[in-house]
Amino acid sequence: MNAETVSVAVPGPWWTNLTYSLPPDIAKAPLSGVRVRVPIGRASRVGMVIGNDAGEAADYGGEIRGISETIDDVPVLGEHAISLLKWFCDAYLCGFGTAMKTLLPDGFLKGEPAGPPAREKKRGGSASVAFVYEPDDASRFERYLSILSDGAPTLVSFPIHSDAKKFFERVVNSDAIQPEVRENTVLYPRLGGSAEWRVWKRLSAGGCRIVIGGQNSVMSPLAGLARVMVEDESSHAWRTVRRPIFNARSLLASRARLESAELVLGGRMPSPRAFMKYDAGSPPLSVRRDRHVIFVDMKLAYSPAVEGVSGPLAVSEPLVRETEAALERGEWALWILDRKGYAGEIICEECGAPLKCHRCGGALRLEGAPPAVHCVSCGANLPAPDRCPGCAGYLLSARRPGLEALFPLADAAITNPAPIFRVLADTPEPELKRAALEARPCVVIGTRAALFLCDEVPVGMVGWIDADGEARLGEHDARARAFSLIWESRWRGVSPSQRCVLIQTRRPGGDWQRGLGAGSDGWRVFWRSELKERMELSMPPYTSLIKIEAAASDIAAMSDIFASVGYEYWQPEETGKKAAVWVRTRKLSELRRKISPFFHIKRARRGFPSIEVWHE
Repeated sequence: MNAETVSVAVPGPWWTNLTYSLPPDIAKAPLSGVRVRVPIGRASRVGMVIGNDAGEAADYGGEIRGISETIDDVPVLGEHAISLLKWFCDAYLCGFGTAMKTLLPDGFLKGEPAGPPAREKKRGGSASVAFVYEPDDASRFERYLSILSDGAPTLVSFPIHSDAKKFFERVVNSDAIQPEVRENTVLYPRLGGSAEWRVWKRLSAGGCRIVIGGQNSVMSPLAGLARVMVEDESSHAWRTVRRPIFNARSLLASRARLESAELVLGGRMPSPRAFMKYDAGSPPLSVRRDRHVIFVDMKLAYSPAVEGVSGPLAVSEPLVRETEAALERGEWALWILDRKGYAGEIICEECGAPLKCHRCGGALRLEGAPPAVHCVSCGANLPAPDRCPGCAGYLLSARRPGLEALFPLADAAITNPAPIFRVLADTPEPELKRAALEARPCVVIGTRAALFLCDEVPVGMVGWIDADGEARLGEHDARARAFSLIWESRWRGVSPSQRCVLIQTRRPGGDWQRGLGAGSDGWRVFWRSELKERMELSMPPYTSLIKIEAAASDIAAMSDIFASVGYEYWQPEETGKKAAVWVRTRKLSELRRKISPFFHIKRARRGFPSIEVWHE
């Protein structure tokens, strides 16, 4: 032990923990979990001490710099929280400083005052797992209230904060929950800002019984944690979109394990990893056919030509019939097409390549009049090109008609005088709000975001214009996402028992749609088939899948390392100076050791690779 130096984790893309010396005015070495202010380059940053021994921490080839300030007198993070941050680093291949910046409130790394955490309660034994899979939302939430009625300290997390807010209101107004518990129930704020830091400090001081929040509530410091509840645990919204990309649901499950708390997994259907545990001990499935799911073969449906765009856009007779039937019953109808714009892609007929964004390489879609193109990755809006940037050919064609092409078709096909609205986001337009308040049945055409209306109004019919679109994506979980979207549209929100879901598809009832026509456990039919194929292909959740992007020279060096140790890896076609490599392995800790030199702080000027990890 070297008492004159400490190892400090500082936010940054590197994995290196930094070594600092103790100035004479600091009497003793700060404890692990204490925040300090340290110099980096010409600036200073707030980091956290993670040990009094430098270990493998890097120096700079010269004199070790000293700590500028000790912010806390005692650790502000408990042992469980530090263990969870370390787990996050290992599971998603990042540095401890990155984990802190990702998972802790902004005030933590701004050095704002914080008191010591309440004393952690030591629990013996292993954490238990319970399942609440009920497709009807109202019935499932009643079961949650029954579980919470015992008053045990519980963290309840939702993938979307607005859903957490609705459940919070349900809890604080429920007679099933004791008044003392209701008074000490806290709604964790949205990510960022001073409100999150204030609530985090309140929770850290102790005294709260139930915390309800979105994804950012995963690290909320609830003293004596006895239970972690994860609602809608199969939702793909648990996977973040900002780097480092991770699955917050997995983090919640790890927290329950580390703190020996009960883990309650719930939702309309399970995730693959949860299903593997659930299916092992559940009773045999009693299958019944669900008359509310209608399959329509797109090859037999009417597909009117869309000017300037090739590809089908089916508006079938059953789709129109079920839409008008729902309107006659006083219910709403949704038409879902997950392709914004006028056409989903632009192809060069001479070289056969799709046009890509010159900024980020993302796919381009055709929009509006006058025609323009939009990058679905970086959001850039560009003038419509008149020639291919790759081969300079002039034969460009638009394919896969989008929502803009669907609107006039709906106007022509639906004879009911009900208004038709467009919805491209999960915030209703003023006209749509008025229609909902006046209980006027309407037709809504939009992307999957329009499904939020199932929570607000009686939706009698949901029609998927091209249900195969999500399943066609070249990702290992594409079929699972497609299935879960249809399952959500069948059961979400107000009065789902009478709702009809119409699926226009090229393979009615087959492939990823297996089980959709079954009863409330139809997902078991799907998951057994899907997981069997994933196991044969060594895909998540049976093994981890890692994508690494970096400079082409770094990817070449990594590939040589992977080949020398026998890792299974492959490289997509390189584009410019950047390249990527995919790795499949069950040994993440070993992989971390092999690639850690590429994340050393000494490479700061060269740049660091980016990593995405899939475990499910």
